Amino acid sequence: MLLAPISTAILIDNMYLQNAQRVFQILDPLDPRKFPKAFLRTQPPEEHFRTFIFDALPYLPETGATQQQIDYHNKKRGFLEAIQYYERIDVELGDVRPKHAHCPNCGTDYIVTVQKLVDVKISVRLVSLAWSGVVRKIVLVAGDKDLLPAVQAIKDSQTTVRLAFVEEQDVQTSKELIRCCPEKHKLTQADIASCKWDKPTR
Repeated sequence: MLLAPISTAILIDNMYLQNAQRVFQILDPLDPRKFPKAFLRTQPPEEHFRTFIFDALPYLPETGATQQQIDYHNKKRGFLEAIQYYERIDVELGDVRPKHAHCPNCGTDYIVTVQKLVDVKISVRLVSLAWSGVVRKIVLVAGDKDLLPAVQAIKDSQTTVRLAFVEEQDVQTSKELIRCCPEKHKLTQADIASCKWDKPTR
């Protein structure tokens, strides 16, 4: 008897995935249309519902931005806008804000950039999908401990979360988050490399 496909959503923390790319030395951009093939399972069959990509545009000072900052900001904005024309791909943006920091060793004051709202938006989407009943499984590509309350909040729903994570070098993945998710998929270099954008043929 054939099993009915399990409706499955994919939630991607894009900064986390980019860190995994860096560690695995995958320099080519990734094609989000290939995420279902890399992250969904065939037994029992999982059917792609939608991919949600969470990110934030690079910080751009209101005054004094360098040409390099402007170019990087515009390039990423163009990419995130372009992929929203593909079927079943949604992009949800957080924010990047400047934060003052102080070095206790040299006494220097400097600015660091901090990503805001991305984890909140992932958590809201995770909980809303789980309790809406539109999917029975969610593949979460992320590693932040701040997502733990959202995963815990859907334990009594009919939706199962599978964490797709990386444990390599300096990619930060919460041990508590790994333990909390009932299904786990430790990503390999091959998993991520399979999502590389196809180079145009001449």
